[in-house]
Amino acid sequence: MSWQTERTMTPRQFRSAIKSLGMTQAGAGRYLGLSERTARRYIKGDATPSAAEVLLLRSMIHHGEMPIVPKWHRDQT
Repeated sequence: MSWQTERTMTPRQFRSAIKSLGMTQAGAGRYLGLSERTARRYIKGDATPSAAEVLLLRSMIHHGEMPIVPKWHRDQT
């Protein structure tokens, strides 16, 4: 199955994806434009990543691209 056809991620797959990309939960949240809490909810299974988020992470892994995670700023939640 191609990475382009799988549009969902289990909590375990999300955790594995951000780990393989060298991101923390907070970093994944910042990179995806989410709060750290939302990223944590993805990992716990309390929320589900969107298809766009899943495709972005799978594409980066497939192509060997490492994210450039923005630095945290006080005004970010």
